[in-house]
Amino acid sequence: MTWDEMKQLQVNAYNHPADGSPCTMCHGRGWMLAPWDESRFFHVMVPCPLCGDKRQKDDAALKAGNAPRYGDYIDLTEWQRSLHLKACAFAQHPEGVFYIGGQTATGKSHLCSKIYYHLVGNGSSGLSYQPWKAFARRSSKDWQLIEMVKGCNILWLDGFLDVVSSRGTPTATDLDRALEVIDARCSSGKITIVSSCWTPQRLEDIAPPIASRIQQASGNGQYFLAVPDGRENRWKRPA
Repeated sequence: MTWDEMKQLQVNAYNHPADGSPCTMCHGRGWMLAPWDESRFFHVMVPCPLCGDKRQKDDAALKAGNAPRYGDYIDLTEWQRSLHLKACAFAQHPEGVFYIGGQTATGKSHLCSKIYYHLVGNGSSGLSYQPWKAFARRSSKDWQLIEMVKGCNILWLDGFLDVVSSRGTPTATDLDRALEVIDARCSSGKITIVSSCWTPQRLEDIAPPIASRIQQASGNGQYFLAVPDGRENRWKRPA
């Protein structure tokens, strides 16, 4: 067997495994093995020309736990620019808790998504996206879910302690569960991203222990943020 034949044999064995896949080029790997040449004495991995881009996007989505992903955040007003800068600063140097609360349709989840996917794109592992209402319902019967959320490296709690009625408040059970999760994560220094309908001031009213832990873990309030009140401040692109 010649040297070139041996190189091609190794390439074929990787690119065409016995089990196969719908992709005729990479057989589901998303990457292909290319042979070395005289100037490069090792094999090199290259994206599959047919499905490589889609596979990498699918892998990123799976890694992110199917968290929602939005386009870029367009800051049209001073308060939007201020929140945007805060979110970008936290994404660059994540530590403790980033909390943003207030009325709906103001881009809270949008900013949290930007932080979350920045961390995904920079190789972070152990991420979990948890919509609060779904988490509260599932965790009542699944203690392992609670332990996972308390211990994962990066957690995004979306709609934290949100309630159906604007006049209502979270149940005692929800408050106990929220305190358990927040306290565990703050005590261990885990990165936590939170979007909520409750401003820091209102959270202090309904759940002082939770607000206190978040305030301390957010750089003593540096990332404990609220969107302004008022329907004119809703997150809308101008017509």
